Amino acid sequence: MNDLIKKIFFICFLLLVVVKSNVSAQTSKFEFGVRGGLNLSTAIVNDAAAIKFKSGYHIGGTVDYFFTQKFGLQSGLFLSEKGSKLVGFNSGSYVGGKPDYTFTFNELYLKLPLYLVFRKSISDKFNVNICFGTYFAYGIGGKTKRTLHNGIFSDGSTEREWNTFGNGVYDESRDWLRGETLNQFDFGAGIKVDFEYNKFILGIGLESGIIDIMATSIQEDIHYRNENISVSVGYRF
Repeated sequence: MNDLIKKIFFICFLLLVVVKSNVSAQTSKFEFGVRGGLNLSTAIVNDAAAIKFKSGYHIGGTVDYFFTQKFGLQSGLFLSEKGSKLVGFNSGSYVGGKPDYTFTFNELYLKLPLYLVFRKSISDKFNVNICFGTYFAYGIGGKTKRTLHNGIFSDGSTEREWNTFGNGVYDESRDWLRGETLNQFDFGAGIKVDFEYNKFILGIGLESGIIDIMATSIQEDIHYRNENISVSVGYRF
């Protein structure tokens, strides 16, 4: 996975350099940059005793296009780590008594946002941008872990782990044993505020998944949608 991440960012960097070098600085309304920061993500589900936040990261390149000094579009390409911690999730898979376990979903996405931007100039050096729109994401990695708080599994362990975006098999010798998995494609809406000072940016955002991404589960009526709060810092070239 580390090699894949390096290749993705190398390609993104080359694309940014090529595009930047072919656009006239005097006539261009394009603005390029880099951004990264913290994700605090969770999920909206219909069967969990408690839902907790999980920390992650996002990092990538940005490209903005301004039609006027006050109105434009913002996009880019990011690696974004999301997930959730669900206590007593999918209780229909628990036989007898009260479910006492936690599911930890780890999701690594390639994300493409597309936001409308309204820029308010406070001074020559300071701007405030109000941004809202949508995002498209595709899952490229991550593991899901089920942890027992009391008792053990039949093999004596207290944890089972499988690919979040896979077939859910966690025991190849018994491939009929499968855990909960998510669809790779995610689509949602977002809103954020960017504070710009010279070429530096501080952003605070909120994303909400629109579609149900639960792929496989023991119960057929389980639904899962991503939710994410982000704090980022960036630099515009």
